[in-house]
Amino acid sequence: MERDTLVFYLKLAAGALAALWGGLPVLVQVLIGLMALDIATGMLAAFIAQELSSDVSFRGMARKAIVLLVVAGGVWLEPAVGLPVGQAVAGFYAAHEGLSLIENVARAGLPVPQVLRDALAKLSPEQEPPPQRDGSHG
Repeated sequence: MERDTLVFYLKLAAGALAALWGGLPVLVQVLIGLMALDIATGMLAAFIAQELSSDVSFRGMARKAIVLLVVAGGVWLEPAVGLPVGQAVAGFYAAHEGLSLIENVARAGLPVPQVLRDALAKLSPEQEPPPQRDGSHG
């Protein structure tokens, strides 16, 4: 393939990606950016802890793909319901990605303020679930 043809197709692909990116709601852009940062910091933290695993990485990226599909479904519903469903879903998952970034920073051994560590400990899925209530009030 000639150099000019290759440059043409690269420019075409870059233009298509820029148009796609610019058409996304801002919260979806934020979510995608946080996902990329989470993947990078997660891999670096796992490398530092000598726990790097392609299987764990693949499962994490598969979960992120599912999140993006759910967000896409929400964006698809927006015109029908007249509400920013996709943006609300993207905002929820963006907050989750932000927490995951902080977890990765802590796993890498970098300093994290104690108040954030305490909040993460409360939200950690490794903790035992709270006891079930019997339905009575008081």
